Amino acid sequence: MSSGRGPAAARETSVWRRYMELPRYLRAVHGQPALVRLLGGVMAELGFGRVALVSGATHTAVLGAELAGALAPVSFQPVRVAANTQAEVERVAASGVAEADGVLAVGGGKTIDVAKSACAAADVPLIVVPTQLTADGIASPVSVIRADDGTLHSGHGRLPIAVVVDLDVIRGAPPERTRAGLGDLLANRSALVDWRLAAAIGHEEVDDFAALLADSASDLVYGFPPDGAAVARPSPEFLERLLRGLVLSGLAMEIAGSSRPCSGAEHLISHALDALRPGTAQHGEQVALGTLVATHLQGGDWRSLREFMLAAGMSAAAAGFGLAEEDLVAVVRAAPSMRPDRYTILSETAPAAVEAAVRDVLSSL
Repeated sequence: MSSGRGPAAARETSVWRRYMELPRYLRAVHGQPALVRLLGGVMAELGFGRVALVSGATHTAVLGAELAGALAPVSFQPVRVAANTQAEVERVAASGVAEADGVLAVGGGKTIDVAKSACAAADVPLIVVPTQLTADGIASPVSVIRADDGTLHSGHGRLPIAVVVDLDVIRGAPPERTRAGLGDLLANRSALVDWRLAAAIGHEEVDDFAALLADSASDLVYGFPPDGAAVARPSPEFLERLLRGLVLSGLAMEIAGSSRPCSGAEHLISHALDALRPGTAQHGEQVALGTLVATHLQGGDWRSLREFMLAAGMSAAAAGFGLAEEDLVAVVRAAPSMRPDRYTILSETAPAAVEAAVRDVLSSL
């Protein structure tokens, strides 16, 4: 019996015909004068005549105001984002974003996530100027927004058309922010193991090119092991590797159509920490601890990973942030409930194995 679908309709939904957004620019400079010149050139090439600017509400507001004064296309009053809430998304979207040719987002992860969500709602292109490299969200299609009830939700965000970075600003960010970005990038390997586990039981399908990008992104920092001083006062070469890795991770998620290439059990453990032990550490540093535990449970070389983390100045994460063994066990056991639909190594791990892995990780220092 005919399904009533012609060849054209079948092609539109075929697995080989996919549509995705990809950034065009990834540029890094040193110093604000160079940043202004670069942004002006990018906006001109994109044909942006009227630009709205979004910044954070604290120290990034100063940089945002200076850029607004120096860049002629910024023709709206800069908007300062106080939190990554749905109310802030709606406020930014109503501030003139829809009337702009593009939006310039200057700040950290919360500011960028709000701008990505507002631009997605208004269907407006986005240029991101991150002031810290804390996570792969700087160039991903995912925004983490806090709902009215206080819970965090990952939703669709506009992938930026350009990511422009002043490495001098990034280098001056607090060391824990750089460690967080490194931790988020280290997660890719364990996330890919979990993705393939899910595919093996028919729960999902692995996109090989998304997996390749995520793996290559992680290799950028694994192949350049920093010492603790390098993360505290990172070299330009290390920062550029971290930047490229985080951007590649974002593109992997765009290709996959989900966060699967870069998010598995290790991210669930971080979410469980947020729920049971709020304020433990930066998200990416918590993810690094989760990666250590997940790698152990997956049968991977968790000892080499721990040595890398220690060399990178991530001793707090490697030591479980001072949590007692029973407390960390409770966190790991709660992790699958953070996203019951996401199959990971935790979905097939016995409680005794969790206890053994946590005991090994915490007793290995």
